[in-house]
Amino acid sequence: MENVATTVGQRLRQARLNKNMSLDELQQITKIQRRYLEAIENDDFDSLPGTFYVRAFVRQYAQAVGEDGDRLVDVLDGKESLTPPPPKRPQPETVQGSRKALHVEEKTGSPVVRLLPVIFFSLVAITIIGVVAWQTIQDRNSDPILTDPGSSVVVDKPKESSTTESKAAEASSSKPAPQESTTESSSAPAEKVMSMEMISNTQEVANVQINDAKAPLKLDFQGQATGPCWVGVIVNGGYVYQYTLQANEAQSTTLPEGTTEASIILGASANIAIKVNDHDLLFTEAGMQALRKTINLTVAYQEAAGSNTQQ
Repeated sequence: MENVATTVGQRLRQARLNKNMSLDELQQITKIQRRYLEAIENDDFDSLPGTFYVRAFVRQYAQAVGEDGDRLVDVLDGKESLTPPPPKRPQPETVQGSRKALHVEEKTGSPVVRLLPVIFFSLVAITIIGVVAWQTIQDRNSDPILTDPGSSVVVDKPKESSTTESKAAEASSSKPAPQESTTESSSAPAEKVMSMEMISNTQEVANVQINDAKAPLKLDFQGQATGPCWVGVIVNGGYVYQYTLQANEAQSTTLPEGTTEASIILGASANIAIKVNDHDLLFTEAGMQALRKTINLTVAYQEAAGSNTQQ
């Protein structure tokens, strides 16, 4: 009997084996790192950089082995199932006991009978609260409101003790004030530097992870001498920037505050150079043509430093 794949990873691995394809061959086709391919086959989706890459990698893997990537993504989202459950047969209703016993149960199960325990415990709680309140009032009435002024005793300090204290205060004021420690200021943590990691890169799609970015995220576009290039920036499913960049022309845009995922659409990818916060974004490789390309950015920002400092 043929083995039935019960998970997305098993389904993709079985499809790869049916095509007699190794992981190395699949890596060359999809441009996805081998460790991510192995994580997908093991259903270890937490090892991938994020949910965006989980969906993108599953679709690329499925396309390479002849599977329906959109349906597998719906399975991951819980919208579909690989093996739909069999239809349930209706269970016959059973009636236990005689009609007389059921009639007795209906009488004893009236709402008033069911509320008796609740009423009892409510009365007990009200009684306890009343006793506590009465005891509190009695305790307050037993304490005197005014105290006897004759019970206070004032003791005059001898003059010698005040003289000794003044001398000690003069001695302490003549000492130099301690200098503030500068150890904490000198040991301040070094500022983090933004880094970019190319997760995967093909002729049509590049996936880039950006870590320790400073907000706001600025994109600089520089046209090359080879020709014009249309540029579009998508955030949350809509364009926030569109422009046709001419040869040797420079333009820039800033992503909306808090953007963690964005896509850059290029009409002619070899005719443009891109910088992200003054860092070069390298998305072309040898042999890639000047065709339409999508660059998916996943951004993780630096944590804001604390504003309180010790003196």
